[in-house]
Amino acid sequence: MNLRDFKKDVEYFVGDFIDDCALFLLRNPEKATDEVSGVIEEAVDLYNEMKDKGNAKVEGKKGVYYAGLRKEMFEKIDALYEKLSDIIASQKDAKPKKEAAPKAAKPAASKPAAKKAPAAKETKEAKEAKPKAAAAKKSAAKTTKAAKATKE
Repeated sequence: MNLRDFKKDVEYFVGDFIDDCALFLLRNPEKATDEVSGVIEEAVDLYNEMKDKGNAKVEGKKGVYYAGLRKEMFEKIDALYEKLSDIIASQKDAKPKKEAAPKAAKPAASKPAAKKAPAAKETKEAKEAKPKAAAAKKSAAKTTKAAKATKE
């Protein structure tokens, strides 16, 4: 693990979490916006904290240090996802029950759809004409090849 990979992971995972929060807010604008905004702020703080720790001078093996930071980041992201899940679950429980709307009367029966016309059948003459036309093309091609061969 190196610094570049760590920074990319921080960008991706924290950004993905914030996208999930924003999606919840877009889908449910009337629900728990303050709570979700607080979780988003925690995610931004986590982002800044991880970037600062990543940019700090490291003594010793850098790979081990960055692997530890990565593990810490995943633990904190998991905790944020748990908070978001709890908020969403509490919102589902707090949903006011809607009264059932009266059912609309069924529309009057409409006319059945018209049947499709059967495909036009080829006449006997048209069927016989196709092979004759193909044979004529082949014989014409043979004669032109023969004519070219005799010219040479």
